[in-house]
Amino acid sequence: MLSIDLTGNCGDQILRYCICRNVAEKNNYKYGINPVVSNDYYNGQGQLYFFKDINYGEPNNTPFNQLPPETDNVWEEKREFHQGYNFHPFQLDIFDVSPDTKLVIYCGQDASYLDKEKVCKWLEIKDEYVEESKILLKESGIELDENTCVISCRGGEYKSVPSLFLTHNYWNKAIALMKQKNPNFKFIVVTEDPEFYKTFFDLPVYHFNIHTDYYILNNAKNIIASNSGFGIFPIWTNKNNPYVMTPYLWANHNQGSKEEWANSNMRSWGCLNFMDRDGNIIE
Repeated sequence: MLSIDLTGNCGDQILRYCICRNVAEKNNYKYGINPVVSNDYYNGQGQLYFFKDINYGEPNNTPFNQLPPETDNVWEEKREFHQGYNFHPFQLDIFDVSPDTKLVIYCGQDASYLDKEKVCKWLEIKDEYVEESKILLKESGIELDENTCVISCRGGEYKSVPSLFLTHNYWNKAIALMKQKNPNFKFIVVTEDPEFYKTFFDLPVYHFNIHTDYYILNNAKNIIASNSGFGIFPIWTNKNNPYVMTPYLWANHNQGSKEEWANSNMRSWGCLNFMDRDGNIIE
């Protein structure tokens, strides 16, 4: 049985779940994922409840950081340690593991580990949460049309990490570039930390719930995204082919240069436009 630990918040959980299931299905292996989460904001409650096709596979109640019964092997994601940042290169050998393997993922933010067609199916939002989200947006006067640009911000623990937290420099320059694209844009902020960002932006700030915030990014047509993993999957699976601006070098935007990416190859997702600290789009 292939296995993996679910850890972190929604974006991290999605990533680990999808990598494990994809590797298992490509090899015709059984898999089992303990749905109890560690190191998250919600005391171990799963955050994947609103997707149509989440199947945790074989029963697995093995605690975090332990090996399930009859698991003899561990595949561990490589980490390259650089001054001020880490990088996790894609490893093709993940698809060569034996069926009795536990996968250990530290970052894994590389689309090469995934099958997009399958992921889009697994992560389709349940109808009841789609309808609820539409009602909440309508009540708030929000239309996800061509003249709306969603700013997706991460607060929380990022605020205390200078290398991660995106300052006004990033947001102001990204907004200016978006206004060049469409002077009529109405900007709204979606974040898990609304109280903070209400003091940070002179814009409408919203946090509905996990599934509605996800729905917004999964349906918006224009997005300025942070370097948080929460936005990766709703953007990647967004059928509207949105125009998305993100920080060049991702988690190393504030201090890196010359392709010093942290923590994975974000170009692999194929749907992001990267802006550097000077406000230039980097191809």
